Amino acid sequence: MANNTAKQIKRTGKINAQLKCLQISLQHSRLATDNLLKITQEEGIDFFCKQEPYTIGNKLAGLSKSRTVYTSGAGRERAAILINNKQIDTKK
Repeated sequence: MANNTAKQIKRTGKINAQLKCLQISLQHSRLATDNLLKITQEEGIDFFCKQEPYTIGNKLAGLSKSRTVYTSGAGRERAAILINNKQIDTKK
């Protein structure tokens, strides 16, 4: 597979890869956050969008620092996009 992908990049300059995405409303639950992290690891989810995240002091909680995180909500983080795949090029 990797060999075919390398050939395709050389030929077209593009990668035709599929991304796995997940969207969820956590309803501010710590347990739901823990389950989400387990599922993203088991299923190889590349990025996920979450609403109503678990927070402590109006900041996202229960996440490892290894993910790229984008949040929404002035002063109170109400939604987030988390990049789980380090091969996805993002700017923070």
